[in-house]
Amino acid sequence: MVTFSPMFRFLLNPNSSLLPIYPFRELSSASASASASAVDYLTNTLGFARKTAIAVARELKIKTTTRPDSVVQLFKNYGFTPNHIATIVSKHPSILLADPIILGPKLQFFSDNGVSGSSLVDMVSTDPVILRRSLQNKIIPSISFLKELLPADHNIDSLLTAKRGTWLVHKFSLQMMPNVETLRSHGVPESSILRILTLRPQALSFNADEFKGVLTRAKEMGFDEKSTTFIHGVYSLCAMKKGKWESKVSVFRSFGWGEEEVIALFVKQPTIMQHSEARIKKPLDFFINELGWQREDISKYPTVLFLSFEKRVVPRCRVLQLLIEKDLLNRKRMGRALIISEDQFIKVFVSSYEKKIPELLEVYQSNNVGLPQSAVSV
Repeated sequence: MVTFSPMFRFLLNPNSSLLPIYPFRELSSASASASASAVDYLTNTLGFARKTAIAVARELKIKTTTRPDSVVQLFKNYGFTPNHIATIVSKHPSILLADPIILGPKLQFFSDNGVSGSSLVDMVSTDPVILRRSLQNKIIPSISFLKELLPADHNIDSLLTAKRGTWLVHKFSLQMMPNVETLRSHGVPESSILRILTLRPQALSFNADEFKGVLTRAKEMGFDEKSTTFIHGVYSLCAMKKGKWESKVSVFRSFGWGEEEVIALFVKQPTIMQHSEARIKKPLDFFINELGWQREDISKYPTVLFLSFEKRVVPRCRVLQLLIEKDLLNRKRMGRALIISEDQFIKVFVSSYEKKIPELLEVYQSNNVGLPQSAVSV
């Protein structure tokens, strides 16, 4: 159950005699030259380096220090150190001009409902924009939703302080609970539901009836609702209208793929359809036309489509092709060689062959981004 302190209930009382609560003040659009008073405040009060203070001050217009002093003191009251406050202000300068009457209840609500002390400090320092979200329309209902959803042994603070944990608050909608129930009715494990909440909460904001259709479509494609790829597939389908799906499938068709092959690839690597048509076409062209790979090779190692050409694919292909040309490597190992970690690649495909090819490390580290002339197929 969501908890409200007496002060907090008073602040939410529509009959309260408090002045109306206004949203954060907009960032100043004044001239690019930094306000001298803002620079002085940032350096003297928050310990900013002068160069950083000048950059941040361009987004502030401090006429008096009354409001900033109140905001800084409010944060200190909740355990934020000057370093924490400086981090918050550097990420979101206009928070210094926020009304403490707005900020206070939000900080108090989080503190009263499981996100207090160091957890509150970590959450706000990582994502200060969360304090711009509406208390009554986003923060309160999202925390209520989490308290109803999470198992007894799962703390709210551990979720909200995790990477992207606050996305749920930013993306919260009243559609979420019906959509969670739909996931449960399809046999999706609670661990996967928590995962989609933290990684892709916007998918749960989808229209409830349309969301049911997406789950049905995902299962018809071959997704296993108990697998970790299921939530990525659901998100990808939620994020695409039918026309966009067809447009991306047409890119694969231009390289000889049939729709069933595309669907099979999508089920294996659902994030592929989260990329633009141009981002899909570039690696397909490279692997098929430059390296001579077959569709089956890409289907076996779909991750290669998302690797950086300059940082990984081209340097490794120079090494691998040299090894293949000297009959030191079976070309069937090429796909695996592209997806292993950097340390593994150097150990297995560079260091192991340096006695036979002393220049191998130099070839790998070369700034020349070209490939040898002959093509290589897996």
